[in-house]
Amino acid sequence: MSSSANSPGVVSQSLKNCRVFITGASRGVGLESARLFLRSGARVIGAAKDPARLQAAVEELRSLGEFHSVVMDLSQPGFEPAAVAAVTRHFDGVLDVLFNNAGTMPAQQGVSNEPAGSLEKTLQVNLVAVHNLIRALLPALLEGTKPRIMNTSSGAGTLAAVVENSLASYRVSKFALNGLTLNWAGALKGRVAVNAFDPGWVKTAMGGPNAPGTPQESARGALALALLPFATTGKFWKDGREISW
Repeated sequence: MSSSANSPGVVSQSLKNCRVFITGASRGVGLESARLFLRSGARVIGAAKDPARLQAAVEELRSLGEFHSVVMDLSQPGFEPAAVAAVTRHFDGVLDVLFNNAGTMPAQQGVSNEPAGSLEKTLQVNLVAVHNLIRALLPALLEGTKPRIMNTSSGAGTLAAVVENSLASYRVSKFALNGLTLNWAGALKGRVAVNAFDPGWVKTAMGGPNAPGTPQESARGALALALLPFATTGKFWKDGREISW
């Protein structure tokens, strides 16, 4: 992989032939990242839970490069075999980048008044599913070229922000995801680079219309992370810059 990132509107081959798996690829940051990665020469498998929305993405993205889709619901146990089968079928069982982009924010209350079950549901998608997908695709990553894992976290899950009494389950899940990222980074050091990614507060279905950022800006940050030197691991990144846990 080349070290030069893609500028807006410019087609680059900085990820030429890089085999990428992106979750949450049917909308928002995942969809924009799939677009940008394809324009940068990557081969992409995009996963999402909504078949109709994913099919609409397929119809657009295949005009940009090699894009394959797999329907997966991270909130339901047992999705991992579909991911492994897709990587086996389309990439001969080899993967260079796993971008754990999908996430959920089902409640926005403080910790004392969230609906029952909110924490469990949020942890399943934002933490447990990420861990299980890494475990499932690790053999393919270990066969890849300078493989890396990118986990989408949030500024809401930093040590400074997790104490705020709003978005309680979401904050806790991202705080825990940061810990999981560090744990995997230590376990895989020298074999797979593992980093956390903050896309910022973005105008998406999750972020809402009043968010200051755009999915396009976040996608450029994701591409910058994918192009960092392979030795860079166990860190937290936003807009191509390291930030504090």
